[in-house]
Amino acid sequence: MDIICIRCPIGCHLHIEKDKNNNVVVTGNSCPRGAEYGKQEMIAPMRTITTIKATKKGTISLRTSKDVPKKLYFEILKTIKDEPLKNSYKPNDIFIKNICNTDADITVTNVNEN
Repeated sequence: MDIICIRCPIGCHLHIEKDKNNNVVVTGNSCPRGAEYGKQEMIAPMRTITTIKATKKGTISLRTSKDVPKKLYFEILKTIKDEPLKNSYKPNDIFIKNICNTDADITVTNVNEN
């Protein structure tokens, strides 16, 4: 698998494969973060999710408190969409605790009121 690393601004072109012993081997990285990212992408890709949700007063910006499995991306977005709204929010409020059993919370990062 060939990907571009997104862990730092260099953007190394990584080549990731499994060797004969089934170990993940990453080449092309300039730093240890690239090797870590490449291994993670091969084994179990993770993502931070950011989104917005409309409220009666405007919008709230939301994000996961930590990386979540990429395969749950659309399930997490649907769960956020379906979550009922409270009357008010402020930054750092927890919008949803333990989203989709990932041990990550959805937190409010910004409130934009009209």
